[in-house]
Amino acid sequence: MLIGRCAAVVTAILLLHPPAMAQQSDPRLTVADVERVSGVKGIQLVSAGSLPGAGPGVNFAGPDKHMVLMVNFGTAALYRRAKEQKPIAGMPPLFHADVPGIGDEAFDSPSGPLQYVLYVRKGANAASFTAYFVSRTRKATLTMDHLKQLATIAIGRM
Repeated sequence: MLIGRCAAVVTAILLLHPPAMAQQSDPRLTVADVERVSGVKGIQLVSAGSLPGAGPGVNFAGPDKHMVLMVNFGTAALYRRAKEQKPIAGMPPLFHADVPGIGDEAFDSPSGPLQYVLYVRKGANAASFTAYFVSRTRKATLTMDHLKQLATIAIGRM
C-alpha cells in the first residue's frame, strides 16, 4: 500500500513537472538562433548540471546531448573581472586578444593556440559565449566566427 502511494506521488511529480533536461529560454539568444548560426539541427536547452559542462548560464546542447554552447549574461563587472584576471595556480590569464566590432568592447579567450570563449560588453551589460573543446576532433564545437555572430544577435537584444 505504501509503495503504491509512493509510486503514485513520483508519477504525479514526473507528469506535472517539465522534463529534467529542460531550461527556461532566454529571449536574448534562442535555440533557433543557435541552430541558424551553427548549422546544427536539434539544438535544445538544458539545465545546469544536467549534462557534463552545463553550467549556470543558458546551456545549449546538440541532438547527441553533448554541450555546444553556454552563455552567461551579467553586468559589465563580469567582463572587467574576466579581462583583468591574472594567472591563477598555473592557469593562464583569460584575455587573449581584443575583438573589434562587437558591442562596446570584446575579447576572445583563453590565451593559447585555440580560443573558444568570447566575452562582450555593451554599456552596463556583458555576456560570455563559451563553445566546448572536443578532444576527439581537437576543435571547438563552434568557431570564433560562430561565437561572434551569436554575440551580435544577443547584444542586439540586451
